[in-house]
Amino acid sequence: MPDSFDRIAVLGLGLIGGSLLQALARGGYTVTGYDPDPVEAGAARGIGYTVAASAFDAVAGADLIVLAMPLPHLDAALEAISPSVAPNAVLTDVGTLKAPVLQAVRRRLPRARFVGGHPLAGTEQSGFLAGHPLLFRDAPWALILEPDTDLQAWLSLAVLLCDLGAKPVPTTAAEQDAAIARVIGLPHMLGEALALTGLRGGELGLSLAAGSYTSGSRVARTRPELVATWCDGNPALISALDDAIAWLTSSRDTLAAGGSVLPLAEAGHRARMEWERREFGPVDLPVDAEALRQHGRDGGWITAVVEKDGPELGELRLLGMRPVR
Repeated sequence: MPDSFDRIAVLGLGLIGGSLLQALARGGYTVTGYDPDPVEAGAARGIGYTVAASAFDAVAGADLIVLAMPLPHLDAALEAISPSVAPNAVLTDVGTLKAPVLQAVRRRLPRARFVGGHPLAGTEQSGFLAGHPLLFRDAPWALILEPDTDLQAWLSLAVLLCDLGAKPVPTTAAEQDAAIARVIGLPHMLGEALALTGLRGGELGLSLAAGSYTSGSRVARTRPELVATWCDGNPALISALDDAIAWLTSSRDTLAAGGSVLPLAEAGHRARMEWERREFGPVDLPVDAEALRQHGRDGGWITAVVEKDGPELGELRLLGMRPVR
């Protein structure tokens, strides 16, 4: 079986890192947190969680290190912990964009057993007190599998994520970043634009704002500096914006000519309903990196890592789910 983790360090105790600290502790793992913000560190410590005085202290002796700080703080954090990282420790992260994190870790800790990660479980709230130990239940969790990724480390993380109730999705950094440009970056930019456009309607429009406006602009409540880290530096977001702008421009031109937005409404309704109505079925997967990456491309995730029975006892078997064609 993959390695288990005896000591885990979580660096960064905001919504995601704080929720992970709580989930790991609730699952019986030995976990230490750290956050340079005394408010976040104090909130976690006050509830009874173990919080180290420094990132260096938090990772000492840890066999799994979770990087949960904002992307602009990553380089400094890697420099601070590098002398304290155990030679065989596994590193992962929870950031939205994966390519910049992968580059930073390769630059600062080139020999690290790094497996990038991204839980799709955030909300517009932030901070430790906004977290919850069940935040990751049934949430997709991109788990990066590059050609040079340590497969044993990847499998060990997949076991842990399944234990937390999450759905590990095998993918590469580039494929993950291209995908989330359309389902995270673009929705946030559209939400900001909607919030601004609503203001242009004056006080009457704001008084009449109801579900469509509040739901569509909900993500504009997210801290702006976080939104920037999810969007900046992701070239795939440009093509996603181009697609959205093309739909809107076409509909705008149709309206200007006295036509109807029905084609846009029908296409959007069909896309949303097809997404909601997808059916999934179980699959057995080989312990093979490319097969796992293809499973992720097909919309699948891992449900369990188990040992085979019978004459092949000791070999691993991966169980998963993917859309039924």
